[in-house]
Amino acid sequence: MNALYFGMEGVHNTNLPTSSPLPKMAGPRPPTQATAILLALATWCLVFLRSSSAPAVPALRPPPPPSAPGGTLCIPRERDALLTFKAGLTNPSNHLSSWRADKDCCRWMGVGCSNQIGHVIKLDLNSYNYGPLMYGSIGGEINPSLLTLQHLQYLDLSFNDFGGRSIPEFIGGLRSLIHLALTDLFFGGRIPPHLGNLSNLVSLDLSIFGCYSPDLVWVRHLQKLQYLYMDGVDLSAVVNWTHAVNMLPSLLVLTLAGCGLRNIMPPPLHSNLTSLKVLCLESNPFNSSLGANHLVWDLPMLRYLRMYDCRIQGPIPAAVGNMTSIEYMILEGNNFLGMVPSTFKKLKRLKVLTLSENSISGSTEDLFHRLPAYALQELYLDHNNLTGGLPNRLEDFSSLTTLWLNNNELSEEIHVGIRKLTKLKELLVNSNNLHGTLTEHHFTNLSSLRVLWISDNSLSMLVNNTWNGPFKLTSGGFRSCILGPQFPVGVVRSTINTLDLSNTGIHDSIPVEFWTATRHARALDLSGNQIVGRLPANFRFGGMQPVMLDISSNQLVGPIPELSKNLIYLDLSRNNLSGSLPSNIGAPKLEILVLFKNSFSGTIPCSMFELRHLWFLDISENLLNGSFLNCPRVPKTSSITVLNLNSNNLSRGFPSSFQMCKGLQFLDIANNKFSGSLPTWIESKLPYLQFLRLRSNMFSGRIPVELTMLKHLQYLDIASNNLSGNIPWNIPPSLGNLFGMVQTPNQQDLLFYTLHAGLSAIDKYSYAYNDSLSVVTKGQQLEFTTGIAYMVNMDFSCNSLTGEIPHEIGMLIALKSLNLSWNDLSSTIPLAIGELRAVESLDLSHNELSGEIPTSLAGLTSLAHLNLSYNNLTGTIPSGNQLQALDDQASIYIGNPGLCGPLVSRSCSGMEITQWIPEDQHEGMSDALSLYLGICTGFIAGLWIIFCGFLFKRNWRIIWFSFFDCMCDWVYVRAAVSWASFTRME
Repeated sequence: MNALYFGMEGVHNTNLPTSSPLPKMAGPRPPTQATAILLALATWCLVFLRSSSAPAVPALRPPPPPSAPGGTLCIPRERDALLTFKAGLTNPSNHLSSWRADKDCCRWMGVGCSNQIGHVIKLDLNSYNYGPLMYGSIGGEINPSLLTLQHLQYLDLSFNDFGGRSIPEFIGGLRSLIHLALTDLFFGGRIPPHLGNLSNLVSLDLSIFGCYSPDLVWVRHLQKLQYLYMDGVDLSAVVNWTHAVNMLPSLLVLTLAGCGLRNIMPPPLHSNLTSLKVLCLESNPFNSSLGANHLVWDLPMLRYLRMYDCRIQGPIPAAVGNMTSIEYMILEGNNFLGMVPSTFKKLKRLKVLTLSENSISGSTEDLFHRLPAYALQELYLDHNNLTGGLPNRLEDFSSLTTLWLNNNELSEEIHVGIRKLTKLKELLVNSNNLHGTLTEHHFTNLSSLRVLWISDNSLSMLVNNTWNGPFKLTSGGFRSCILGPQFPVGVVRSTINTLDLSNTGIHDSIPVEFWTATRHARALDLSGNQIVGRLPANFRFGGMQPVMLDISSNQLVGPIPELSKNLIYLDLSRNNLSGSLPSNIGAPKLEILVLFKNSFSGTIPCSMFELRHLWFLDISENLLNGSFLNCPRVPKTSSITVLNLNSNNLSRGFPSSFQMCKGLQFLDIANNKFSGSLPTWIESKLPYLQFLRLRSNMFSGRIPVELTMLKHLQYLDIASNNLSGNIPWNIPPSLGNLFGMVQTPNQQDLLFYTLHAGLSAIDKYSYAYNDSLSVVTKGQQLEFTTGIAYMVNMDFSCNSLTGEIPHEIGMLIALKSLNLSWNDLSSTIPLAIGELRAVESLDLSHNELSGEIPTSLAGLTSLAHLNLSYNNLTGTIPSGNQLQALDDQASIYIGNPGLCGPLVSRSCSGMEITQWIPEDQHEGMSDALSLYLGICTGFIAGLWIIFCGFLFKRNWRIIWFSFFDCMCDWVYVRAAVSWASFTRME
């Protein structure tokens, strides 16, 4: 029935030692969509592994000036200036409670005084340093009274909220400032160039989203500046940024991440940045190449370079070899082409190299030959076009701890030489074309290995079931590799956190020691095997952490035991489980429960809808019966967003308990025994419905007009019921209010897409529900596995609907499938049917439609299936390119004895067959016809005016005939005279 997939978002930062003197980072890189849709939990495991293993990069700041000892007293005018400053601020978290006139201001929170001169030299109001920001940050206005503090050296107002106000220009008057930090202040507008007057500045942090600067000329005056952070500032108008920063000879750290820099300007002739150690330019749309003479390659002291997601194109120039001091190089998410240059070998200090998500090509053997060996610790080459396999000679890379080669085009065997990487902790080669067999010899000496991902290759793992490997994995991915038929207990240790054993050929029961070894795991995927037996009675594992478990598509039997309290995701679909659904499910934090295609019987317990966090429930294709949720006490609200009860034996009326599911988007109760009328409250109580499928039940009565008020509805299937009456259209609201069928769905508003973020300690992730529903369209039942998300469908077939097809149907221009067959609809096919430009399947068969077939049907260029059979249609069958391209054309019109043309046996008896003509030609013909009709009409009208005048005006007749007689006489006389003259000449 259904399949649940995960699309993850995470941070792909490089692991950096905490002892490294590196700068404060701009924050995590913008999240990227996971590279592959992995069944159940696999992708999430991979991304979570990377984001959680990377330690925070320490901040590199000059030390703040020393504060005054206890005996120092505040200078009164400076105290008064601070109190005036406080008066203009809002202080919801009461950070400034110690700022009182009766206390020494040198003892106030965030205030520091010099122990030599007594003046205030430090003002630190960084809200991040004073507890969680949720309690409220400082806001209001920054009063110019701060100018009184002329000895102030350290000013930090970071992580406060000043409501989008501009940065005060007067800050440029604090000439003694050495350190100025205005990070994430919710300032707006232009950065004042007056900051260029702060000639003593050593550190300047202006990382403020919402501010901009049209140039960086003012930066040139900060000759002592060593640390410059401007992440997020809009610098898209700056055209000479390289020249501006080149004027700062003391600069050690420069970060301009996400500044909208659109091109890489030619470098200065001579680089003054001889002391620069850290350069961060990530997430700028440069859209150009890095030439061999660019400034980046001419920074002799650079240790850290971060330029990911910069749209850099072309090959990596050989000039990269000039960066002999480089230790960390992060260049992922660009479009670097070809093989890396051999000059990489000169980078003897390089510890971390990240070239993920580029177009690096060539063999891995050649690539490893070009890389510096002994110092390299982390190598990320995933998502490229590399070929070959893991090199056999790896002993030179003895310091390597992390190797990512996943999502390439590797196609060889994995050599036993991999065991020479004795310090290896992470090995990812998943999603390639590797083949062969891994044995115990491959893992000899790999005692440090903690992460092993070999999924989605053609690999087998031949190890003894009792093998006790040298490693203690925390994360392992073996999907689609052969590890069975016995359960591979040898690869599982008590340290395991995430494990993917899906589709690995296991034909065995789950041993008790497996559940013991995974008692602290957070994500397990055992799906797609032939696992037999029962689930353990004591189904408790995962410690205190949230747990995700997928054992779908196996051969498990028996009931569901009481679940672990920390379980948030459980998929047991496509098994042979039976018995009643547990009344006490035991998992109060459960968010997703997938149980379709089993043999559960009995009623649906009320306790499922009492789970506060449950938003996805699929118990379709079971043997459940009785009335739905017939509970003595129903909860007032439910978090359910996706609910699938399809193909059970549920009965009685449309469940009134659905009213508690205010956020319901997906509802499928098809193929049950529900009866009675459809409710009128469906629009007011379920306003966010996108998918509604009620087919194959016993609903009766009229279609409520409220259905046409569901603005988000994209898929409506009420076929095969006992519904009667007209299709609602002629009173407001009408079919045109179904905006989900009027507008083509885009990527953000796809059907079944639900974003769910922040599950306790787990990083942000999203669930994309790609249903494998069977849809009756194009004259057959088709199984949709992925395209259902884009399906815009309306199916009213197999009911007893009467009346005409509303002309407003033409407003639903996003419809891809329309089925009104097997009803009692009458009258003609509306001309507006030709407006359904996106329709691929149109079925109006087995009705009582009459009249001619609209010729505009031939203009439906997407039409792949048409059925107009068994109606009372008459006239000639229209022809056109699209209609002639349809298969089995004769069956389209069968059962309409009044039709004539070459596709049916009845001749049109000399009548010209109607030919469909495009609208633009219709317009040309219409103009010419209008001209001719106008001339004829004018001529006839003129004659009739004269005739009527003669008829009713006697004087007009006398004058006209007298004039006519005179004219005749004059013509006769002239003719006679001329003839006489002619005969005399002869």
